[in-house]
Order: sequence, then structure tokens, then C-alpha cells
Amino acid sequence: MAGPKGALFGPEDFGTLLVHAGGRWKLWREREGSVDLHHNDDHEIYSVACWVKEKSQGHCLVLGCNSGRVQIWNAASAELVARGEAFRKFAHGQSAGVAALAAAPERRGTFFAASRGTVEIMEVGILDGMTRSSFKSGKIGACALAVASGKIDWLLSASWDATPLKLWRLPEPGAELSNLKKAEQRLRPPGNMVTAADLCSVGKKLYALCADGTTQVEVFDISSSAEPSKTPMSSSRVLSCHERIVSAAFAPGGETDTLRVTAHGTTLVVCWSFDRGVDSSTRTVMPVFTVSKAELGGSILATRGPSSLQLQLLLAHGPSAQPRFSLVSPPKSKKATALIEPLASTSEKSTVAGTDEKKRVAAEEPTAVPETLFKRAKLEGKPKALTAKVPLPKSRSAAEGSHLSLAPVLRQGLRAQDTKSLTETLHLHDRSVMDTSVSELNGVEAFDLLQECARRVRYLPEHTTVYCAWIQRIVQHHGSFLRSQPVLADETRYFYDHARLRCAMYRHLLRIRGRLLHAVNEGQKVVASKDEVIKPLLEYVEGDEDLEEEASEEAVMFPRLRGKDPTIGVAESRECS
Repeated sequence: MAGPKGALFGPEDFGTLLVHAGGRWKLWREREGSVDLHHNDDHEIYSVACWVKEKSQGHCLVLGCNSGRVQIWNAASAELVARGEAFRKFAHGQSAGVAALAAAPERRGTFFAASRGTVEIMEVGILDGMTRSSFKSGKIGACALAVASGKIDWLLSASWDATPLKLWRLPEPGAELSNLKKAEQRLRPPGNMVTAADLCSVGKKLYALCADGTTQVEVFDISSSAEPSKTPMSSSRVLSCHERIVSAAFAPGGETDTLRVTAHGTTLVVCWSFDRGVDSSTRTVMPVFTVSKAELGGSILATRGPSSLQLQLLLAHGPSAQPRFSLVSPPKSKKATALIEPLASTSEKSTVAGTDEKKRVAAEEPTAVPETLFKRAKLEGKPKALTAKVPLPKSRSAAEGSHLSLAPVLRQGLRAQDTKSLTETLHLHDRSVMDTSVSELNGVEAFDLLQECARRVRYLPEHTTVYCAWIQRIVQHHGSFLRSQPVLADETRYFYDHARLRCAMYRHLLRIRGRLLHAVNEGQKVVASKDEVIKPLLEYVEGDEDLEEEASEEAVMFPRLRGKDPTIGVAESRECS
């Protein structure tokens, strides 16, 4: 869950869901479907979170920030317990951002943290946020952490690149971690960057799993190897499904000889149950049941596995601003689907407030109308009122959930420099297909695609939106590889400068656009006014020239008459007489 947005279920006895985005976090009550506590920090952006438990504070919430700091909050009162500098002292900018968190056993009173740009793994105190100790995990920092407790505490770390996963044997609480210079065991890494890792201690045995964003989850039986070898240990089980998995974890509870694993992506929730014996004949394990996005009616945000013998999952799905909660039970038969029981949501709670049970049932919108109801409405003479309440089925995209990949087409177009093929492929507007296609490219191919999109952004600005969507997904999936190669990072400098120039010219271009729109509107008004008939101020009539000449002669002969003085006319008449 290392990202600017995420969701994470709390402990079952606490019954809350944490949702964080940007600098804001919320705690949602599962049963009521309402916000219990929230906080907004204008100076921080949260990147990752985890739940810890402390003797005096109870359940606490740890949030890692992009600045490198960590915040510890009391989950019951929303009070800030402590704020630690953590990686802020060693790095600045994006490289200092907290990338992974893991809760330590309660007796230690600490948690573990890793950052993007440093190789240090820190043990931080819950009550004061101070760094107790730290050790180096290798040449590259860790992107995922997991802790298992028992008689011995273990820490599992996964790096950003394709190096093996490392299992560390932690010392007693209060001891220095700087002595951890060699891992106890190394595990063979998956093909892509690890997106989730978990540890489980059952008796004297230890089990680990990791997911890399593909359709498989690898499980390791670490106790089967008595002594560490030079070659990394291979996985003992491969948990398979038909959709991509982002997060996976061991589910507590169950039988002693059975392990349960729950995983989810944005489109699917999967539950596996298998025998943890080493002598099992099947290496590939198929899921017990699955629940798709179409069945839930929204993207999956988080899931919490069962803690008892009953195989029942709790899901949070829908928009992160208004999540919905559902209990999922396994199907009763092989051909049946999983049983989904929705819990109360905020919208339903506001609808039924102040009404009795009959009104609440009547207010619920039916998802399907049985045939008997149509017949009853027809007999009562009111078929229109009933059919008007039936919601129309929503249309579904043909590519939704299919995870169509265009990676082979992009790979061939980049190698052959086929401009026409690349243009037709890059003009695709389906974001899920973009994400799938980019994730299947290797680092060098992704860099070539980035350069091609950057060149098109510069010379084809009218299609900037779709090209920038490709670039965003390239950076999301292959950013760690590009950052680790200084030569490739320098090649992207011109695109960075061009993007800054475009951003700086935004206001000027916006003003020019406004003036051009004003000029176009005024021109349209002028063109429309030409159709109107214009009346002349002076009309010419034949013979008007003669009248004007006579009037001018009279004015010359009798200039005094122009003054219109009545006494002048009387005096002249007397002289004439």
C-alpha cells in the first residue's frame, strides 16, 4: 500500500477501516458505515500506513509521509501521540519518502520503517517517535516489510529491484540492530517488483509469501531448509488465479495443518486454503472461491481474512470517499457463487433514519423484480408504477476485467520504428489496458516508450492528454528502474524542461485563447449584421437641385430675411410705397 492513496483494515476487535489520500485520513466504522475520526494535514502527504498496538495507548495508527517523517495517532481519540523525523535527517525530497511500514510485536513497543532513497531500515518507538536503532538492508532500499513474532522475532524485507528477499533474525528488544550485517535466509524474488509481503509463524515453522502484481502469489516454507545456502530458496507453493493481485496476506485462524491466504486486486478478491505440509503433491494451488468487481458493483479497496474456523471475508469496495462494506462467505456448491451480505452504509443509514422497519424495506430499491410481482401488479391494474421503480441494467465495457495487453504490439513497433503502428496503439484511451500493457514491458522498453511519448508531446500538442497518460503509467511501474540508471534519467531532462515550459506558458496561452474567442464572437456578430437592411440617411429625388438653386438666389437678393426680424420687412415696405 505504498502510494498517495490507500485503504487498510484495522484489527477485528477494533472494527475500523483506514482510508488515506493526500494529507487526509479517515476512520470508517464497519457496522455503521460512517466516519468515526478524521484529520487533515496541509503540510504532509501520506504514502503508507500500518496498525500497531501499545500497552498504554491501545490501538495506534502509524502514517508514513513523503517528507520522510512518521506520525503516530491514537486510533480511539485521534490524538497525535508522537511525530518522528525518521528519514528526514538522512535524505530530502522524494527520496526520503517512507515506502514501507511493519508493526513489531507488542512487547517491543516499536515499528519498522523503510524509505525509497536510503538503504536503512529503522526501528522507531511508538510513544516518542524516536529512532531506536537501524541497519542496512543491502545496496538498495526496501519496498515491503513484514514481521512475524514467536519465540524469535523475524523481519522480511523486499527490495525495489530483482534482488532476493531477505529474512532477518531480530535481536531481543532494546538491542542494537547494527549487528545485522547478514540475512538469515534469502528467498528467490518474483519476476516483477514486490507489491506485498507477509510472514507467518506456526509453531516452530515459518512461512513467507510475496505478490508482484501478477496473477500468482508465491509461498515459501522457510523451515524446510536447516541451513542457509548460497543460492536463494525457491517457493514451495504457487497460488494462482485469473486476475492481477496487488495485496496478499496470511489469514489468522483455521486448522493447525492448513494455511489460509487472502489477496485482492482492484477487480478480484481471492481466498486460498491449502495443506502446509511439505510432502504435498500439488505445487500449484487454485482458489477456494473468488469474488469479482462486477458482483460487488465497485472496485475493491481492502479485505480482511477470517480469524476463526468459519471462512468469511470482510470487504471494502466502491469509491474511497464513500466505501461500502460486505461480508463474503464461500459458495455452498461448486457451481454456485459466493454469498455476499452487504453491511449498512452511510447512504442507507440516512435513508432509514426516523422510519420503521416496513418503510425501510419499502425504500430499498430492488435489484430484480420476480415474475410473480409483475403478475400481481397486472391484476391490480398498476403495472406502470411497479416497472418504473426497476433500475435499468448498466452497460459494461467489453474490455472491463479482460486485462487486454498491447505490450507485444508496442514492443514490435518500437523495434521496427513503425510510426503508423505506434500512433494507432498510443491513441487508445482505455486506462486499464494502458496499465496492463506498460507493466508487461521491461525497463529498457519502457524507457523507449517514454521517449516516444515525450517526442509526440512536443510535436503533437493536441494529443498531449493521452500521451501523458502513458507517461504516468511508465513512471508508476518503472520509476525505480529509471531512477537507478543515471544515464537514462539524464535523457529525460529535455522532456522535463519542455514540461516546465508548457506549464509556465499556461496562463499566457489561456489569455490568448480568451482574446481569440472574443475576436471570433465579435466577427460572427459582424457577419450576422450584414444580413440586416441599412436605411440611408439621405434619399435622392430628381429636381432637388433646382429647388436648392432658387433658395440660394433668394438668400443673395434678400439677405436680411435670413435674420427673420419683423421690423425690417415693415421699413422696406414703407420706402417702396
